[in-house]
Amino acid sequence: MDKRKNKRLKAAYLVKYETGRAGEPARITNIRDISAGGMRFLTREILPESAVIKVKVMAPPDGRVFDADARILRVRRANRHFVYSVAVHFENISAADRGALDRFIEDAASHADTRICIDQAQITLKRGR
Repeated sequence: MDKRKNKRLKAAYLVKYETGRAGEPARITNIRDISAGGMRFLTREILPESAVIKVKVMAPPDGRVFDADARILRVRRANRHFVYSVAVHFENISAADRGALDRFIEDAASHADTRICIDQAQITLKRGR
C-alpha cells in the first residue's frame, strides 16, 4: 500500500538549498522527484539526516519559485561517483505554495513536455528570492 498523500512527479527540475551553516553558499542541484509533501534531490555532500535546510524549488515553465524549510529524511549514496540522493519533507511551506505545487505536479504529470531537464547555466537567480 502506498502511504503517500500527494502525487509524486519524476522530473529533473532545479532546487536551491542552504544548510544554514555559517559561511556556506547556497547550492543549486537537480531534483529527481517531487510532490507537494517533499522531494528527492542529488548532491555531492553528505547532509545530516533530521537536519532542516532551506529550499527554493524552481518549477518551469513559468519560473515560479516555491520556498520551504525541508527536514532531511534519508541520505543514500546514489552511485559510485560520490553523489548522494537526499529525501526531504517540506515543513513551513505556505498553504498557497503547497496547493500551487500540487496543481503544478498534477498538470506536469499529464504533459510529458514539461518534464524536460533544465540547463543550470540558463538559470539566473535573483538574490533574496
